Amino acid sequence: MKNGEDMVQDGAKTIARQDVGKWVAKLMERAEVITPVAGHGGDVMYSRVSSPDDVMFDFANTLLPPKQFVLPQTDPLVRIRRDAGGFKVEPAYDERRRVLFNVRSCDARSISFLTKMHTMDLVDDVFRKRAENVTVVSLTCNIPCPLGFCTCTDSGPFLKDGYDVQLTLLPDRILVETGSEKGVALVAQGGDLMRPAAGTDVDQRKLLEEVARGSMGKETCHFASAMRRVSTGRVEEDLWVRMSDWCVECGGCNLVCPTCYCFSVKDLRDGDGWLRCRTWDSCQYAAFTMEASGHNPRERRKDRMKRRFFHKVSAQYFQRDGMVGCVGCGRCVKVCLGTTDVPAVVGAIRKGAWNG
Repeated sequence: MKNGEDMVQDGAKTIARQDVGKWVAKLMERAEVITPVAGHGGDVMYSRVSSPDDVMFDFANTLLPPKQFVLPQTDPLVRIRRDAGGFKVEPAYDERRRVLFNVRSCDARSISFLTKMHTMDLVDDVFRKRAENVTVVSLTCNIPCPLGFCTCTDSGPFLKDGYDVQLTLLPDRILVETGSEKGVALVAQGGDLMRPAAGTDVDQRKLLEEVARGSMGKETCHFASAMRRVSTGRVEEDLWVRMSDWCVECGGCNLVCPTCYCFSVKDLRDGDGWLRCRTWDSCQYAAFTMEASGHNPRERRKDRMKRRFFHKVSAQYFQRDGMVGCVGCGRCVKVCLGTTDVPAVVGAIRKGAWNG
């Protein structure tokens, strides 16, 4: 895969803004197109669209990430049936073709992260088959969201890699970069609507990125120094206790996080059989690690918080995953009821002090 800079110089296209709907219509002929749409009460959410007119370009990032389209909240794993010969178990694959269109940079990065997590070591075929049929079209953030800190995680506001297609809004057209073979195929569906990008288009894109990076909000997250302290055991236990006192165990941070993938397994009735499903769960819930014996290795709230941030920040996971377990979207900052969001906790770890 080429990096983003190479793609800008080699093979970038442009499409007139008034022609984007025609391109989306062509995509809809072959796949479900899922994009941010205006919901009830003005909320923006990801949903399958039935018309190119529903596609939004001017929106703040959604509260819920598009993670649900590669890792659904209730995700069927196997179908279980019983007949005279006993039980039969069959995998429940979802191989529908989908295009995630106008996904923000941080969310595109998170899908790349989740795909790596579920296809390394012991491959999760249910996830893999769904993800292989999803093409991610990222929309750069010319105006960064106020709570985001994606520059701290190399997840925006523009991406160098980790996308299939990346769109940048120019004054009268859209710059189209490709980052994978799936992306090249998707752009090819645009046919004559796509034109080779000119040098001035590339220059405008670079200027927009510079302006966006200089317009980030006040949220920052210095992972490197916190990573050293977490990975070498230099965070005092009392600090974990004081931070965990501010957690109300609502699980909101996990449920809105685009990179969290903790789950439970449940069987749901399905006609004359059952569906075994994984469902989103929270490592901050007291019962998450409860064993059948009644023993809970992380009964104390401070141990659950400690585990969460070891997974997010430690050098061990960074070495394995190639990135911290965060894309700087700022959703945890928005939903946390007790100020134990990622920037606050990482800052306290780095400084060795918690101010609530």
